[in-house]
Amino acid sequence: MASSSLKRTSTTDRDISPPPTKRKVTATTTNKAVSNFFKPASEKEKSTEKVKFQVLHDTLLVGRYEDASPAARSKPKPLKVAAFDFDDTLIKTKSGNVFARGADDWQWWHATIPGKLKQLDADGYAVVLVSNQSGISLRSDKGSDKKSLSNFKEKVSAVLRALELPITVYAATEKDLFRKPRTGMWEQMVRDYGIEDIDREGSVFVGDAAGREGDKAAKIRKDHSCSDRDFAANVGMPFQTPEEYWLGEDPKPFTRAFDPVAYVQTTLDSQTDTDPIVFTKKNDLEIVLFCGSPGSGKSTFYWTHLAPLGYTRVNQDQLKTRDKCIKAATIAIQDEQTSVVVDNTNADVETRAAWVGLAAKLKVPIRLVHFTASAKLCEHNDTVRALSEGKMNPEKRVLLPKMAFTGFASRFREPKVEEGFQEIVKVDFVFRGSEEDKKLWSRYWTS
Repeated sequence: MASSSLKRTSTTDRDISPPPTKRKVTATTTNKAVSNFFKPASEKEKSTEKVKFQVLHDTLLVGRYEDASPAARSKPKPLKVAAFDFDDTLIKTKSGNVFARGADDWQWWHATIPGKLKQLDADGYAVVLVSNQSGISLRSDKGSDKKSLSNFKEKVSAVLRALELPITVYAATEKDLFRKPRTGMWEQMVRDYGIEDIDREGSVFVGDAAGREGDKAAKIRKDHSCSDRDFAANVGMPFQTPEEYWLGEDPKPFTRAFDPVAYVQTTLDSQTDTDPIVFTKKNDLEIVLFCGSPGSGKSTFYWTHLAPLGYTRVNQDQLKTRDKCIKAATIAIQDEQTSVVVDNTNADVETRAAWVGLAAKLKVPIRLVHFTASAKLCEHNDTVRALSEGKMNPEKRVLLPKMAFTGFASRFREPKVEEGFQEIVKVDFVFRGSEEDKKLWSRYWTS
């Protein structure tokens, strides 16, 4: 997986990547506390409040109606799971606003929902809610919005008290492994319930983020994402929209903004127009300029093809300014007599011109390698890299903001030989890795 820097302006290739050190996430609750949370009601201390909340792993809010517990009942094996999104799937606002005005601004999405949920419980399903809630914060710092958190907890409590069912609610509050379509909430649920065998085909996940295009003429809103449908695909269970599940409507057409499957099925190799790449050193001393979005494969390409040939890597994520990069490149060529790879984004003509000018000053040729991966593909690569462990993230990079990819795309100007390059080599992204890596990379990671 590649890593690279990103420019903030059209004239300066400035570093905007976060610090390279990846923060360790530490759970704020003990195994004993989590175990107690899921004990049968008969084993718990008596409390007048039947809805309890806990924070797991600093970012995951878990709420549970404790009048009864799945552990206290005999469930069929393998267990079936009925999982639901929360907003615009189980409930909707009474006000008609997209976002609730307060804790009491809710009503059932459809009047039949309480009865159907009770039937699911009676039929032996484990009923759970999994919801992205980036609008609330679990942080204790001064700037966090305590009111939004309080409103959400009050609303969840009211819903669970109305149902009086052993339902657990999982709410992901940050853009980490718990956020759908990533599978952290599902994996936490499996651990909490002690599930060893799930009847996935007999289970279902229902959510409104389904990638539907909408219909302006019929005043039907476009879905804000495809994260619910992608989440169901990641955990391997059937998916339905609220309209399909509660009302029995036929499925509507949908599109995914990005589908990784196309990239693991292709047999094409990286190529320069028509020839497969076997990168060769064409000049005794030269500058090789990379051009491509963060996450497009630049650093991987360097370590695979150019490091073995003895090229010195100049990277702005590490050196912080372009002036320092130019100084390092000059020292490598003049004093050390080694060729240089400039592993930066180099999106626009003005930034590239600085390197063309340096090559002219040092009297060495300059070639350019153009990495063609799209913004969506690069965002996917970056997310997999940042949120996975091991060899897919050797430099321990943290997640970049979406603007890193959209910003590059907005500044990008197609490089041309006429800018002063000896040649331009195009590199298309093709996934390479073990079967285990492929399985991980092929999941849906972005919404």
